Amino acid sequence: MINGMLTALNDKLMVGGIFCDLQKVFDCVNHQILKGKLEFYRIQGKFSSLVKSYLTGRFQRVILGNFGLGEKSSNWKQIKNGVPQGSILGPLLFLIYINDLPKVLDGNSHTVLYADDTSILIMGLNKRDLEENSNLTFQKIIKWFNSNRLTLNLNKTQFLEVKLKHSPNDGIKIKYEQMHVNNATEVSFLGLILEDSLSWKKHTKYVTGKLCSACYVLWKIRAVVSQDTLKTIYFAHFHSILSYGIILGAILHMQKRYL
Repeated sequence: MINGMLTALNDKLMVGGIFCDLQKVFDCVNHQILKGKLEFYRIQGKFSSLVKSYLTGRFQRVILGNFGLGEKSSNWKQIKNGVPQGSILGPLLFLIYINDLPKVLDGNSHTVLYADDTSILIMGLNKRDLEENSNLTFQKIIKWFNSNRLTLNLNKTQFLEVKLKHSPNDGIKIKYEQMHVNNATEVSFLGLILEDSLSWKKHTKYVTGKLCSACYVLWKIRAVVSQDTLKTIYFAHFHSILSYGIILGAILHMQKRYL
């Protein structure tokens, strides 16, 4: 996503991204549509039968109160939609379900799919061209979501236009029928705070706060745990936060110098 933004800016194009938020996406996967897509991708034989068996014949009910102590429960109901959350196979099945979304878009956009995070990068020759391409892309993805029985959460779906210092501040309006996308100056993208200026200031501030908390924990327990335990906590709660996305940040900092 970020590399695509930088490439577009280097090519003297205007660029923005629609960051989609889908409502209860893992619960809304339609089993019949998913089975059709599995057949389209020629997933056949024993694995196809295994997946179908994995999805069908599941039931659920709601229990109120303490188990075994006069609790009240609803009737059992068969599950006809969704993939099991917390499973290894669930995200894979969802990726198969959404894999054909990029096929409905044209060459002015690029789709980034990561589990249930769906983002579309859109380019244009100028402001008007970017707005037209963004609205056309939004219209296409809405129709695709509706056809596949997925619902876009418009309150959390955002559009981020990448702006240089000399760019105008007037926002791009993206809408389709009664639906519209909110403009944002920053979005959360796979654990990174992405700003419209491609600056790392807010993300650095966010990471600094988490590191300060981790430092405090290490300082408080240093006298009551062993050195090996401290190292384990360090790599789990400090080093992992510090190193996440650090290479991307270095590359972005170097490339921005030439924009």
